[in-house]
Amino acid sequence: MTIGSEIFMASESMTIRDSADAKIIDVNEDLGSYAAADLRKTIDGLINGAAQKIIVNLSEVQHINSTAIGAMVGSAKRLRTNSGDLKVYGLAENLKRTFDLVGASSVLEIYDSESSALAAF
Repeated sequence: MTIGSEIFMASESMTIRDSADAKIIDVNEDLGSYAAADLRKTIDGLINGAAQKIIVNLSEVQHINSTAIGAMVGSAKRLRTNSGDLKVYGLAENLKRTFDLVGASSVLEIYDSESSALAAF
């Protein structure tokens, strides 16, 4: 469930939605080099704009590179130093294995649904 109606295109590969409690980034394509750079810029822009709660929706993503994972891990750590957080949901099984393999699942909170991620704040 999404509360609020503001949606805008962050880039061709992602949109940002406002919920009552968080900014939600919907990633609409696999996260290779170009899209990973867009994700980093988008998250940095939200943090610089005072967002404290960010959720990344990866339900449309089948492949992800280490740059994108690193952007999310680094941003989560940055947000936590200021009482915020970044959460992820919608990972396909192959992405869950990748996150486990590189240790990202020990840093990032990963949820099955948007409502679960929102409720965890």
